[in-house]
Amino acid sequence: MKKRFIFSLLAPLLAEALFAADVFASPAGYGPDWKVVVSIDEQKTYVYKKDQLVRQMLCSTGLLDGDNDTPLGDYVINESGQKRGTSFFSKRFNEGARWWVGFIGGVYLFHSVPVDANDRIIPEEAALLGKPASHGCIRLSMDDAKWFYDTVPDGAKLHIQKEAEK
Repeated sequence: MKKRFIFSLLAPLLAEALFAADVFASPAGYGPDWKVVVSIDEQKTYVYKKDQLVRQMLCSTGLLDGDNDTPLGDYVINESGQKRGTSFFSKRFNEGARWWVGFIGGVYLFHSVPVDANDRIIPEEAALLGKPASHGCIRLSMDDAKWFYDTVPDGAKLHIQKEAEK
């Protein structure tokens, strides 16, 4: 019990250090009223509130190479409540992004098109929006990523499918 308590106190600090990111709280809203659908075939993200389409966005999902695929299935947006932030940078990939929100334990994210170490958009990566291009995350334009971060609440349902949205 004592170890679990200590881990629960350290986990947010470890996550922040791991991502080298700023972490913030969810926007106001009731998650179960919201649903996000990602279509791999269309490279689009659809956001619904109470079954009404609120926004449709062009995205880039994972490269279809068997190692970087975006996982298909049903998930919950930021289920832990600790996977949401304004920016991160990965030394491993030598790129970062802004406006990120996690799913599947924060291993996979919705985030902006990639930025460099100086927080500038990487033009050749931004030009790939609408095509599979990521390491498995779901990339959005800078404006769409900010909107997603500001609008889609923790607890929203997420469905990632291969086929087009109906």
